[in-house]
Amino acid sequence: MTTAPCESPFADRTIFVIGTRRSGTTWLSELLMAHPDVGGPGTFVANSGDVWPMESLIFGALADLWVNRFRADRDGICAFMDDAACVAAFRRFCDQIFEAARNRHSPEATWYLDKSPDNLYRIPILADTYPDAWNVHIVRDGREVVRSLLAAPFVEVHSAADAASEWTKHVSGLVRHKRHLARLREIKYEQLLLNPVGETVQLFEWMGLPVNNDVVDRVQERVGRQVARFGSTGPPRLGKWRDMDPDDLAMTYEIAGDLLAELGYLDEADTPA
Repeated sequence: MTTAPCESPFADRTIFVIGTRRSGTTWLSELLMAHPDVGGPGTFVANSGDVWPMESLIFGALADLWVNRFRADRDGICAFMDDAACVAAFRRFCDQIFEAARNRHSPEATWYLDKSPDNLYRIPILADTYPDAWNVHIVRDGREVVRSLLAAPFVEVHSAADAASEWTKHVSGLVRHKRHLARLREIKYEQLLLNPVGETVQLFEWMGLPVNNDVVDRVQERVGRQVARFGSTGPPRLGKWRDMDPDDLAMTYEIAGDLLAELGYLDEADTPA
């Protein structure tokens, strides 16, 4: 089903960018918001000088209510509202937040884009509340993600094992739950890096958004925009994982090797002994 659970200002006009941390969700969101019809949250400049998007984290905020909805002891909101009414209430709440963000940061837009790696934890909530959304899952080579997580100031990532486990858990989780998302397109970060304008235009066409020369030019202007780089000044490139510490790389293969192979990231030359 791809029908909104209630009347909505963003019916069939909501985009969710989904992906693990350090997989390119911020960059892809910037490219998609180049379209004049697509709005989103604002950005802020971190102490490092990096440009970061604001994130609503809205589905994390709904998580406790979601659990409350399924209580079996006759307490909670399920005692007063049926399932459809609960989901409709969740949708109206989210729409109000998205509408406020859109009106503040991109009032001319008629679509809204929301992105947060946190959404990987919340696919069932997202699927029920926004069955009419357009979901774009960006996947990046897990070795690159591990390398990037280790370089970023994330206090909960202490080792390559932590980073590889995070990537494996989250990507596998989406594979397990993606059947709930009626409209889902998967894109690899590596494809986006090689052809950012073409891949973005294909996504616009899939969503039914009009594309003309002005839209293409607007996307091209954003291709080189530096976002969420943690102070890195070098140009984005493929194969940075080859510079990883050998022990970190070995641990990455130990934990994530099967999924890397399944996703086509390992060839004979890269496969560890």
